[in-house]
Order: sequence, then C-alpha cells, then structure tokens
Amino acid sequence: VALIAVGVFFPVYLNLMTGIANVDRKLIEVGQVHRLGRLALVVRVLVPASLPAYLTGLRSGLGLGWMFVAAAELMGASDGLGFLLTDGEQTGRPETVIAAILLFALCGKATDLALAALGGRLVGWQDTARP
Repeated sequence: VALIAVGVFFPVYLNLMTGIANVDRKLIEVGQVHRLGRLALVVRVLVPASLPAYLTGLRSGLGLGWMFVAAAELMGASDGLGFLLTDGEQTGRPETVIAAILLFALCGKATDLALAALGGRLVGWQDTARP
C-alpha cells in the first residue's frame, strides 16, 4: 500500500500545486474587491479554479496507481489478480494470463471512466474540446 501511495502522491501533488500557482491573478483580485476573507477566497476562487488541474493529476495518479497495484501483486501476492497472473505464467496457462491482464485493464478503464464522469460534473463550466 505504501508503494502505491508514494507512486500516486507526486503526480497528484504536482498537478494540484501547478493548478493553484496558475490561478488567474485577476480572479483573486476580484475576490478581494468583493471583500472575501481568506477562507472564502480559497473556497470560492482557488478551489474551483485549480480543480481542473487537480482532476488531471488524479486521473494520471489513478493510472499509475493501477500500474503499482499490478507490480505490488506480482512481487509477492498470495491471492488476487497478480497472483493469478503469476500462477498462469508458472503453470503454462496463457488463457489465465490473458484473463488477468484483461481484468486489470477493465478495472483501470472503469475507474478512469468513473473519475472522468465525476470530473465532467465538477468542472462542467470549463470550455473543453470534445471529440
């Protein structure tokens, strides 16, 4: 768990800090003109303005998290998908290996789609190019 947490922390943290640093100064000034206090400025200006960058960090961290889960399970799991993958490899069952890989991919894609849908609801105001 610590391996996964350390691997996921940095992309999320760096994207969040970049998002906060890139908040338009004019938005902060407008908040100050409207006499927002420090907490209100954070809640009403900084958080919404940095949310797209934070969600980007969460999505990239999620992808890395799944890679670290697979790596951690391959290193020494006694059950789970990593064990299934290793067991299939050692016993010469390619269908088991492929099934485990597909399950990892499906879990990763499902969680990414869920986070993307949540992000779409949270930052629906943002102008984005949609395919």
